[in-house]
Amino acid sequence: MCFLQAEKLKDEGNKELKLGNIAKAIEFYTDAICLDPKNHVYYSNRSAAFAKDKKYEQALSDGQKCVELKPDWAKVGLIL
Repeated sequence: MCFLQAEKLKDEGNKELKLGNIAKAIEFYTDAICLDPKNHVYYSNRSAAFAKDKKYEQALSDGQKCVELKPDWAKVGLIL
């Protein structure tokens, strides 16, 4: 059940990010991470949102966490 809730939060974050609502997207991704802190995709998405918001230290931190959880993540070059 938590996985489905976390996925819905991620999807909402994606929608908000596409609309340019970066802060709201970050909130959704953060909530998804709270429900499923082992899912590398949520960190990747939040990293991208932080980068769009020019919060580069937070973006790097989430990128590193993503790589820690999934070292072969294909989007690593795009995050960092």
